Amino acid sequence: MDNHTPEKLLYSPNSAAIALDVSRSSIYALMKAGLIRYVKFSNERRIPAEEVKRLAAEGMPIISKVQQEEA
Repeated sequence: MDNHTPEKLLYSPNSAAIALDVSRSSIYALMKAGLIRYVKFSNERRIPAEEVKRLAAEGMPIISKVQQEEA
């Protein structure tokens, strides 16, 4: 019997924050600034696993006040 768990394809903002050890507000700020891709299902946002892996490899971008205000 195969107990293989399928690879997670999408993360909620909260799950992405936990996986990256950052705050939820940091994830929402990245989404608002357009620095992280996400998809919407109804009124919920989900972050593709590739984006979570990219952030883990590249690090978190710094979001300036200007970027936050423009988003």
